[in-house]
Amino acid sequence: MAFAGEDEHAELRKKIREAFQVFDREGRHACDVREVGTIIRSLNIFPTEKQLQRWIHEIEEEEPTGFIVFEKFEALAVRLLTEEAMSHKRNTEDEILMAFQALDMDKKGYIEAEELERLITSYGEKFSEEEVKEMMTAAVDPETNKVYYEDYAEMLASE
Repeated sequence: MAFAGEDEHAELRKKIREAFQVFDREGRHACDVREVGTIIRSLNIFPTEKQLQRWIHEIEEEEPTGFIVFEKFEALAVRLLTEEAMSHKRNTEDEILMAFQALDMDKKGYIEAEELERLITSYGEKFSEEEVKEMMTAAVDPETNKVYYEDYAEMLASE
């Protein structure tokens, strides 16, 4: 008879295998190293780019081939989803809302699109142009060119 912990562990490994298999197009138990971030994020782990690069380096072969083998990825993912899970969780809606409220000194309920774009391109982790464009498209009300952050915070927390 399996213990509850064993069942959870088996379920976790199944979830990891299914996420990995989406990118193992040739069935070789390997995926392109460029897909690792996407797979990790599909498991609801949201690392910084620096963390992601460290993890990739950790699971790459000694002589990098451009591919990551499933066994090494699985070991990393199990560790991330168990031991390190708390440090990579998505922010709650309240946490996101509080961050936006700190930026909205006049308590208007929105910030200007240009201000959000300036902030996300000037501070914190560096985003690609495509990522910035995607965030702005999702955040900005096209009619007013404003970011109504209560709605945006809800969307960010639920993704």
